[in-house]
Amino acid sequence: MAPLQVIGSGWGRTGTAAMREALTTLGYDVHHMIVILSNPDSDKQSFIDAWEGKEVDWNKPYDKFNAAVDWPTSTFYKQLIEVYPEAKVIHTTRDAEAWYKSCKNTILPVVSEESAADTPPHVAATKEMIKKVIWQGEMQGKMVDKEAAVQMFRDHDEEVKRTVPSDRLLVFETGKDGWEKLCTFLGKDIPDTPWPHVNSTEDFQNRVDNIKSGKHPEGFTPGPPS
Repeated sequence: MAPLQVIGSGWGRTGTAAMREALTTLGYDVHHMIVILSNPDSDKQSFIDAWEGKEVDWNKPYDKFNAAVDWPTSTFYKQLIEVYPEAKVIHTTRDAEAWYKSCKNTILPVVSEESAADTPPHVAATKEMIKKVIWQGEMQGKMVDKEAAVQMFRDHDEEVKRTVPSDRLLVFETGKDGWEKLCTFLGKDIPDTPWPHVNSTEDFQNRVDNIKSGKHPEGFTPGPPS
């Protein structure tokens, strides 16, 4: 289904799950970390290869998608806007302190813990990809340092604004912006449905527990079939 039409440059815990649901409502097939975690056949190696500087065919991980948000897509937004020059970029963001608190209560504990013996292999492999590409890679091992992580978040926000041409970029502030801003940017009709609210801290933990046990994460629109 590639090429990508929408590229998300916002980090995880900036409203990317809600954005995925919103884009799905608008008719897109959307890649997100939850797709990698919930699909045993999802491509993780391409992101590792890209981080290591190897040549990557980006149509491979995005084969069944025409939009992508969340990590690890946001890690490679610079490469992706070159590969897909017609794609628009949506940068989800929020208050930096609130973002760090959310990460500390959700992603950080999950990634930091060792995988149990009965963890599904694809989940364990995804955690290793996250550690290599995001935690130790893009975040330079500084996620446990609040001050450093918050500054990196702010720096990323500013870098995206400097890097992406303004006519291709939508800065979407989670909790303030909604359908009108998104649909105007994408040239879509505004749907007659409330803006999605998904993946609270409690929701996140419940879905992680389901994924670890091999179940599909309830509350998320399934991705395209393998």
